[in-house]
Amino acid sequence: MTAVNKETLIVHDDIKIVYDMTEKPNRTNLKAHKDRAVIANIRADLVLPENNILTVDIDFNTTSGYHNNAIMVMDDFGVEMIATAFESKYSKEAANKVRKAWAEKQHSDSPRKPTYLLVQKPTTTKGTPRVFAVCGDRVHKKDTSPESIV
Repeated sequence: MTAVNKETLIVHDDIKIVYDMTEKPNRTNLKAHKDRAVIANIRADLVLPENNILTVDIDFNTTSGYHNNAIMVMDDFGVEMIATAFESKYSKEAANKVRKAWAEKQHSDSPRKPTYLLVQKPTTTKGTPRVFAVCGDRVHKKDTSPESIV
């Protein structure tokens, strides 16, 4: 039996990170930076409005549209920060699209509003970041990228 090698870091009262220090081979197409790691996968337990848990794996090593992800936004404050930045750097229209996507269900038959926004860096120097409002639908189209809201 193998011993579990875990370390815990308390970042703040409501943020605890548990590191699994077991070394694993990199079987992704992702490469670390010379002086910084990159995120390949995040596993999240979402508390749904029905008070049950839905576990979601966010895989950044797929063709699902999440490459070059720069920001994950999970609450009203974060959305307002991103919208303010978009208004300053891009346009009021782009900022309002971010606010609207957060404030409304993705589709009329969605069970809830988005749980988070994923913001990707632009692919060109004059481009606009792509923003995905996700995790508010019950049915997810397999192998289909969501549309950017901006």
